[in-house]
Amino acid sequence: MKVSNNDNRNYHRLTLDNGLQVLVVSDLSSDKSAASLTVNAGHFDDPADRQGMAHFLEHMLFLGTKQHPQPGHFSQFVSQAGGQSNAWTGTEHSCFFFDCAPQQFFSALSLFAEFFIDPLLDASQTENERNAIDAEFKMKIKDDGRRIYQVHKETVNPKHPFAKFSVGNKTTLSNRDVCIAQEVREFFLAHYQAQWMTLVVAGPHSLEELSHQVEQYFSPIHGSHQRKAEICEPLYRPQDLGLLLHIAPRKHMQKLIVSFAMNGIDDLYKHKSVSFLAHLLGYEGEGSLYSILKEQGWINALSAGGGISGSNFKDFNVSFALTDEGIDYYEDIVEMLFEYIALIKSQLAVLPRLYQDKKTLLDIAFNNQEPSRLLEWASSISVNMHHYEPQDYLYGDYVMQGFNEQLHTKLCGYLSPHNMRIVLIHPAVEATLKAKWYHTPYAVEQLNHEWLNALAAIDTPLPEMQLPKVNPYLQVDNILYDVTNKNRTPTLLKDKPGFAFWFKQDTTFRVTKGHFYIEIDSLLGIKSDKHMALTRLFADLLMDSMAEQYYPAELAGLNYHINSHQGGLTLHTAGLSGNQITLALQLLEHMLHAVISATRFAEYKKQLIRHWKNHNHNKPVSELFSILGAKLMPWNPEPMALARALKTISFNEFCQFRNQFFDSVHIKAFLHGNWQETHALEMQKKLRRLFEKSEILEDLKRPLLVLDSYQQQHIEKSGSEHAMVFYIQALSEDVFEKVALMMLNQLISQQYFETLRTHQQLGYLVGAGYAPFNTRAGIAFYIQSPQYDSKQLLARHEQFVAEFIEHLEALSDVTWQEAIGALRLQVAEKDKNLRLRAQRFWIAITNDDHEFNMQRRLVAQIDSLDKDALIAYIKTIFSPTHPKVALLCN
Repeated sequence: MKVSNNDNRNYHRLTLDNGLQVLVVSDLSSDKSAASLTVNAGHFDDPADRQGMAHFLEHMLFLGTKQHPQPGHFSQFVSQAGGQSNAWTGTEHSCFFFDCAPQQFFSALSLFAEFFIDPLLDASQTENERNAIDAEFKMKIKDDGRRIYQVHKETVNPKHPFAKFSVGNKTTLSNRDVCIAQEVREFFLAHYQAQWMTLVVAGPHSLEELSHQVEQYFSPIHGSHQRKAEICEPLYRPQDLGLLLHIAPRKHMQKLIVSFAMNGIDDLYKHKSVSFLAHLLGYEGEGSLYSILKEQGWINALSAGGGISGSNFKDFNVSFALTDEGIDYYEDIVEMLFEYIALIKSQLAVLPRLYQDKKTLLDIAFNNQEPSRLLEWASSISVNMHHYEPQDYLYGDYVMQGFNEQLHTKLCGYLSPHNMRIVLIHPAVEATLKAKWYHTPYAVEQLNHEWLNALAAIDTPLPEMQLPKVNPYLQVDNILYDVTNKNRTPTLLKDKPGFAFWFKQDTTFRVTKGHFYIEIDSLLGIKSDKHMALTRLFADLLMDSMAEQYYPAELAGLNYHINSHQGGLTLHTAGLSGNQITLALQLLEHMLHAVISATRFAEYKKQLIRHWKNHNHNKPVSELFSILGAKLMPWNPEPMALARALKTISFNEFCQFRNQFFDSVHIKAFLHGNWQETHALEMQKKLRRLFEKSEILEDLKRPLLVLDSYQQQHIEKSGSEHAMVFYIQALSEDVFEKVALMMLNQLISQQYFETLRTHQQLGYLVGAGYAPFNTRAGIAFYIQSPQYDSKQLLARHEQFVAEFIEHLEALSDVTWQEAIGALRLQVAEKDKNLRLRAQRFWIAITNDDHEFNMQRRLVAQIDSLDKDALIAYIKTIFSPTHPKVALLCN
């Protein structure tokens, strides 16, 4: 197996006698263990008269096994062992995964294996789980992604399994003559066979130990030599191509998707020819299709290469986010797309050089990989094992064997007008049809044959069209510098007050990467809701104005983002360290002096107002959290308040604002990664020069509303589900309160979910979580329900809390120690990569934690936490007199 130079794990592949393909991974640096099993069975396998069956089975597997019949036993065990578990069902695959403390891992692994050997699939659990799936379905009825997806399903070959309804609901999963449980078991036996499964098991254990446990626990899974049946039906019949679909969204959206039908591309991964073609079409630099169309005022964004894919199909989509004007010119946009395709076809000779650029970047990325969270990594590799050859399980996402002209020409052949569908998503659709399940209004028309022939005849690009050039950002060597500073925490380089520059050379991960953060607080940005809205608009316009010029940097593994925070703007750059400092300084120069046109101002103002108004179409729980955030943090207004404030602003007013924004600022900056102190000092000097005309202020402390009583707020939202958010705020910044609320969350969250969602079936969205605002600790409970009104939800919540407190006194020492151990494991978790380390240091800097010891203080508090003191604290915060807020919807 090809392994990254930066990967210190040990690997062993094995195939069990039942056909299960396994990868065991010894990762001695990990403080958790994880497992992920992916099975080649998904909603494509649903019986035609039982759509949603694969999804239903995924839910049912968590509800007990023959040996451990209690519903939720596995999830509870994993939670108490400091981990988490989850699963998903896709088109042709389903994936189950969990992580936990290494000491409990093999016990958890044994429970996990039982899912696939002896699941209970008990008839008594089917009603509750059917309700849960129905609630999930109802919650997504208003989701534009699902609604558009359903129109896609209804306009393909009805015999292809993609046409099936994937989620299921009460109707498709109802009992017939007998309970559905028997059909679920038959589906399980037919599709959950070992030869169609892959398993990744990883943690700080030896390969021998892991292999032994896997063989012991997973060998009993039933397997046979049966091959998975191939899909023979094509996704599109001739009559399904050459269509124009008009789809009406719920939220305001204007999008053009030009979709080309391809065959399955799994076998092409070694050349990455499809992603290379997407790279050429999605290019955003000078002379690109994006740049020309944006200049015309027709689009705001372009992406290429996305679209559904499976074992025998791939949609190659070119998607355009349209302006209001762009909708009227969608045919011209399609014509210009074919002119750009003509450019790609006509310049075959330069493509190998451009391909080499992309290959160079992927090679650098592979050998400078940073470990991600073990759980996410294991689940992605268990999926890769279904798509890549064994030697490429880890390398498959990065391999580029060389430019294959024959393959490239074949793929370009698919980009033909007669092999195309066009989707136009916009509010003014004159619908003639309504999609099943999601009720999406849409219309279908045949594309004009003469127009298609005219498009097919295009063989000359526009004169201004250009392919990407050789990337200048890839011409710089990325040297791994010697360690010259072994400080464990960032150092504040000497500077004037109000201009803090912190630096830390990376001594742990040793990759040629780095991160730079700069937070610019402006006195002007916080004057009023109008100024806060202007700050957010400014951030969007800056990103828009940078796109074309700095696109090559993004292609070369240098990422940047400007976002607004409470009080100002933050710039974050990340990626290869070679010329990141140069890029960061150029971006700051751009922020200070960029020319922003009246046209782009008008477009982004309109888009941002629509975005904030669209927030009203969000899930009611999301809206309640928005209200909570605005209530507690005055510099974080509600979306509708921002929309109202922005509506009346003129371009002249914006120009005045942006010209004065940097007049009075407070600056915090942090450089962390593959640099030495000389680099940091040089950068600091240049930064100071950039802001030499600004008045430097003292720190702008972010205000927080401290609750002093119980408050309740009720909103009405027509046509929306019911919801409740219940928030308890800590009384102080004390570390004891932070840990006590984390511990409460550890003890209550799984139980809250199991009781109110699984048993009482209040709704699909139910949970509890530790929720700090502006460093002040808190805990939030939330429920969203299609059937119970918010007062009933609050009553059920209060009833649960009363029973929880009643049982607290009986909390056994064993349960207490398990909970302490689980919380300690989460809080003390080591930073897995440079990104997480930089993020942690940056949060400490912005929170004025200049000792950088919050993690240590939290762990020390956990270690000394007294059970009786915690119980007394929990009773206090749930008492009627403790400050808290209940937000109710409908």
